[in-house]
Amino acid sequence: MAIYDRRAHSGLRTLGIPLSHAPGRYSRYIEAIDQLLADAPTPIRTWTAPDMDTALYWLNHPTNTTTTSA
Repeated sequence: MAIYDRRAHSGLRTLGIPLSHAPGRYSRYIEAIDQLLADAPTPIRTWTAPDMDTALYWLNHPTNTTTTSA
């Protein structure tokens, strides 16, 4: 079972997968995760839904961004 939160939502958006806020959002979120896993390259295809959820969470996490100074 995957956990939906704003960072996971943001991770999907970064990957170009829209997820509206309409009723049934969690079901659509699980469908999106299932599709990501089905289309993933071999090493990732063995991940579980919680693994993918965690990856989406960290994709746009503030500690996972780099900034440069001019």
